[in-house]
Amino acid sequence: MPRIIPEELKRLMANGQAVVIDVRSPEDFRQKRIPGAINLPMPQIEAGNYPKLPRDKRLISYCS
Repeated sequence: MPRIIPEELKRLMANGQAVVIDVRSPEDFRQKRIPGAINLPMPQIEAGNYPKLPRDKRLISYCS
């Protein structure tokens, strides 16, 4: 999986070209997160239980 640097993430988000997906637990997400990120925990993704994500934007996930 390709990685990007924080500056690239900021640019993509500022231009509306990316959706940031936080795969941590809801508890961790509530404590601290990237502004604008959506919480979609890994168990939920693995179960196939996730909303339709945009196909016209880059999907960027993070877990720390």
